[in-house]
Parts: sequence; C-alpha cells; structure tokens
Amino acid sequence: MAIRLTPGAACAGLALLVAVTSPMPAYAGDEGVEDDSKRCINARSIRGTEVINDNYIVFEIQGRRLYLNALPKSCTGLSKNRRFSWEISTRSLCARDKIRVLREGGNTVFEGRSCSLGRFRPVTFEELMEFTQGAKRAPEPQEVEAADVEDVVTN
Repeated sequence: MAIRLTPGAACAGLALLVAVTSPMPAYAGDEGVEDDSKRCINARSIRGTEVINDNYIVFEIQGRRLYLNALPKSCTGLSKNRRFSWEISTRSLCARDKIRVLREGGNTVFEGRSCSLGRFRPVTFEELMEFTQGAKRAPEPQEVEAADVEDVVTN
C-alpha cells in the first residue's frame, strides 16, 4: 500500500517522495519541542505506508492521520525496494518492532534485511510536504563579495 500525499486523499500511489535527505522536522528531544510521539499504533488501523528513504517511513492510519517514523538506524535497501513487511504478536506495531525489506526476484518476493522501527510522530500533511520537498528545492543563490586583491612583489 502507498499513501498519496494530497490534501483530502488517502491511499494510492506516490512518486513524490523519492530520495529525501532533508533534516527531520522538529522531534521530541529537540529543544523546546513537546514529545507527542507514540510508542505504538494499532496495526489494524494502518491504511497505507510510504517509504520516504532508508531512514523514514510514513504510516497513514484510519481517519487520514499520518505518522512519521524515524528509524533508529538506516535500513539499507528500503528506499530501493519501497516495500516491507512486519510480524507482530499483539494488535500494535511499536517502536523496536522489526520490519523486513521485501525485494522481488522474477516472480518471487524475498524477505531481505531486518530493521527496527522508531517512535511514531504525528504529522500534518503540510509538515510532511515541507519535510519531503525541502530536499528537492535547489539552494538559493547567494551573493559572494569579491576578495580584495593585493599586488605581491618578491625580490
């Protein structure tokens, strides 16, 4: 499943979030930021997921609520394959639970690398778009002052 990040839309496809390298939005633990992250979400309420890159996954849950999950460690291959699975023993998907990267080989899907999830931070559509598009914008050109040139004479 994938999330289409458009206002008012829920699950569908998404090509917008490809190789995001921008810094994470303010998160609990950052100075002056209240911790509103959740350790767990109800797995049955998950309506879609979108891999942003090897470090971030967006979960859409019932009611069009979005949660950004920052993986504790980079999960190599996640952004390339863009698919993953999880196995849980309760009704909740929690921080520290493992996901497995899914990769295709011919007509077969293989389980690949195992990675841990982080906490689930609720984000608005606008926050998520700012986060994902921040890396796509070209840096603003900056004026650079000309350096003073001195004549140097050596004897």
